[in-house]
Amino acid sequence: MKLNILKLVPSSFIKYLAGFLILISFSAEAAHLVGGQISYTCIGGNNYQIRLRVYRDCGGGGAQFDAQANIAIYDVNNILITMLTPVKGPTINVPPDSTGNPCVTAPPGLCTEYAEYLDTVNLPPIAGGYVITHQRCCRNNSIANVNSSGTYGNTYTVSIPDNDTTCNSSPEFLGVAPIVLCLNNPVNLGLRASEPDGDSLHFEFCDILNGGASGGGGGGCNVTVPNPPCPPPYTAVPFASPFTSINPIPSLPVFQVDPLTGTLTGTPNQLGQYVVGICVTEYRNGMPLSTTRLDYQFNVASCISNVVSDMVTPLEDPSILCDGLTVTFESESQNVTSLLWDFGVSGTTLDTSTNAKPTYTYPGSGSYIVTLYANPGSPCGDTLKVKFDIKPEVIPDFRDSGVYCFEAHYVDFIQAGNYPAGTTFLWDFGADANFTTSTLENPPTITWTGPGKKYISLTITYGLCVKTKLDSIEISNLIVGVDAGPDQIIEEDELFFLSGTGGTQFYWWADQPVDIGNRFGQTTTARLERDQDTVKFYLRASDPLGCEGIDSMYVFVTRPGGPINFISPNGDGVNDVFDIGELNPDLDCKLTILNRWGTEVWAAEKYKNDWTGVNRGGNDLPDGTYYWILQCGNEVRHKDAVTILRNSK
Repeated sequence: MKLNILKLVPSSFIKYLAGFLILISFSAEAAHLVGGQISYTCIGGNNYQIRLRVYRDCGGGGAQFDAQANIAIYDVNNILITMLTPVKGPTINVPPDSTGNPCVTAPPGLCTEYAEYLDTVNLPPIAGGYVITHQRCCRNNSIANVNSSGTYGNTYTVSIPDNDTTCNSSPEFLGVAPIVLCLNNPVNLGLRASEPDGDSLHFEFCDILNGGASGGGGGGCNVTVPNPPCPPPYTAVPFASPFTSINPIPSLPVFQVDPLTGTLTGTPNQLGQYVVGICVTEYRNGMPLSTTRLDYQFNVASCISNVVSDMVTPLEDPSILCDGLTVTFESESQNVTSLLWDFGVSGTTLDTSTNAKPTYTYPGSGSYIVTLYANPGSPCGDTLKVKFDIKPEVIPDFRDSGVYCFEAHYVDFIQAGNYPAGTTFLWDFGADANFTTSTLENPPTITWTGPGKKYISLTITYGLCVKTKLDSIEISNLIVGVDAGPDQIIEEDELFFLSGTGGTQFYWWADQPVDIGNRFGQTTTARLERDQDTVKFYLRASDPLGCEGIDSMYVFVTRPGGPINFISPNGDGVNDVFDIGELNPDLDCKLTILNRWGTEVWAAEKYKNDWTGVNRGGNDLPDGTYYWILQCGNEVRHKDAVTILRNSK
């Protein structure tokens, strides 16, 4: 995935880094016990299966899982009835992305694992019932809600009721608690528990019990692995102020346990490790029978969102804007099931898509805020907004002119586009051209070694954008000397004659819709449509051998009282200058000449009716149609088109 610097918020990154460093400090210590529980299931005949689950940090050193666990069973008078030493089961890792929140992933560096110890014992009903206990040192030194937490151990204990003739089973927490609670992320964690006897369950925060260290094991036990574990009463581990057993984790709102469902809610707002006691008690006919205590250490850390909305941006790949108003977007979102794009066009609801790689055409240039919703409508969604500056597409174009009859052929090419500064050009004229390639904006005159269709390409490069125009021309074995006749100047609606020479068969056509009397006649009549002012006529002539030649001529329309609409500055003394004296008699008006793309190519503040078709530098402009504006003071007196025609053939 590409780095999207628009999404990088320094404060959040610093917070994440702080959380990550805290986690590194956790994992750098030797492994310690981080929790556990003990429960039992009656399997009939006064036989009970005892289940002890112990959690620890992963890694070598510190508190390893014991190969066998010491479990003591006492009567109501604290007389040791029996000792169990079940063998450790397989070591199981708590899922590393376990956060209790499907929308986020735990930072790297955390690892918790657990093992279970199972044994079966026969315990006949007795007055006062039994107490089942396991004790072990030690807790982590880094627990934030207990002072000197490394000096305290753990006691996991559960009771069999007085004279249990009903074969009662204790509640048992199911599944595993998450490793991480995410900083400033609401927690809604269901602590499920089983109770096979149909008794009602009640959940609550409760004390955690010391044992196996600093004399906290009851009965003076102060060894790492008490053997046997000590009998009650047991001492609660004291919480550091302002924490208590019912308010163990800094949170806003505070953490709570739903007494009926066991759902843990709250929003932790401080990084660190916090130990928590959660008890589930079974009730039958309103009377408590037994309580299972989950003693567990949570890590509050800055989590990483599972769902990430991301897209390829113009900063990452400027080429996505090469097609102008049409943009192909690409999602790089992670862990998404659905997407929704809003392309940022105001006043419409049709600028959306649910595709991963949609294409959209904008109505015009401008800055648009594109929004990508990952998993829209889901609590695990994410949103990204990116600005796209849309500009018209740059399209390469060129014109050609010359003689296309092979016997005397030559072709000149002129680029005809409007390109950004720094654009480079690459022409390709084919292997049989006198110049196979050229990097000039306007290449030299091109000829070929043989007739036929010639393919020309112009490739422009600007930034990371590369555009190519392909075209072709025909260099034919044409007869030389085909003549469509001289250019003509006619009045509007005038019927005029076309007359050609140079072949035995003829065909006339024009570059605009016109009325031609007989297209196949050597001489014919023609009439232009109203409002046409310059039309180019073509004559194709062929001889009996099938050789063809093409020639052209222009017909210009003059209107009474109208300005001149063409000049032919070829030095013959006819129409060599652009004379608009009837509009500019005082020679005191400004004239501006624009090319077909609206770019100013020549201007004079006090026009003397003497323009000869040159640019600002005095160089001849290419033949073609240009536009002029005559401004006298603050008044635009006239605007029209003018055609430069030095060569009419």
